[in-house]
Amino acid sequence: MDNTEEQNVPTPQPPEAIPTPVMNADGAFNPGWFTRFEELQPYAATLSKFQRPEALAKSYAHLEKLRGYPDTADATRMAAFRASVGLPETGEGFLMERPQDTPDEIWNEELVQQLSGVAYEYGVPPKALAAMAERYASEGRRFMERCQMQNAEAVAQADAELQRCWGPAYERNMDTVMTFLRTMGERAGVNMEVLAENPALRANPDFAKLMLEMAGLMDEAPMHTGQKPDRKDEAHRIAHDPTHPLHEAYMRTSHPQHRYANEQYDRLAFGRKL
Repeated sequence: MDNTEEQNVPTPQPPEAIPTPVMNADGAFNPGWFTRFEELQPYAATLSKFQRPEALAKSYAHLEKLRGYPDTADATRMAAFRASVGLPETGEGFLMERPQDTPDEIWNEELVQQLSGVAYEYGVPPKALAAMAERYASEGRRFMERCQMQNAEAVAQADAELQRCWGPAYERNMDTVMTFLRTMGERAGVNMEVLAENPALRANPDFAKLMLEMAGLMDEAPMHTGQKPDRKDEAHRIAHDPTHPLHEAYMRTSHPQHRYANEQYDRLAFGRKL
């Protein structure tokens, strides 16, 4: 018996599934309606919240209203905008955080509070504020490094100028200047050691020259009240009065100013020329 025709009969296929309608008869979304659209899959969590098309439309209209940067005078819209970028309800505690390794010289707490207030007023997102703080600190560190390098170069140039001008007397003259500054510092209650390291002064050779001249004038007429003191009396004070600025240097041979103090004593006591 020939069964060829029966073998060639096509196998019946099941009927194609009819997709679930997006909306039901009541006009509400059917559960999972968005799964019919592949491009909506990334937004499944958000779209699942909408039960009716009116709610979705209202949300979209609200989004359109918020689109663009709001005017700070529109308090309601600005509050919504702040919430959308992750800002707290009030500006209290919204403060630019200090990045690690930020030098004290470039971090101004008062200015930081003011800038943080402006950032909150205009709805700057917290991450953006943190990024700005990091950039500010980074640029500040680079600026300080450039300033320190420039100051060091200026001081080196000033020292080179003084060495050229004073020649072999450079060390002695610098000792004289420092001794004079210490004396003035003691009289005025000022730490001249710190002041003398100020690049604004160290980088100016004229300052050292001026101090040297003033030191010479003080040697000629020491700053005491009353009549000009006798040279021998002044020498006696250097040798015996612990309150005299040069006494310690004169008495202690290891003192860095001993040579200068000894020369001043000899000049006052014996009239020797330096």
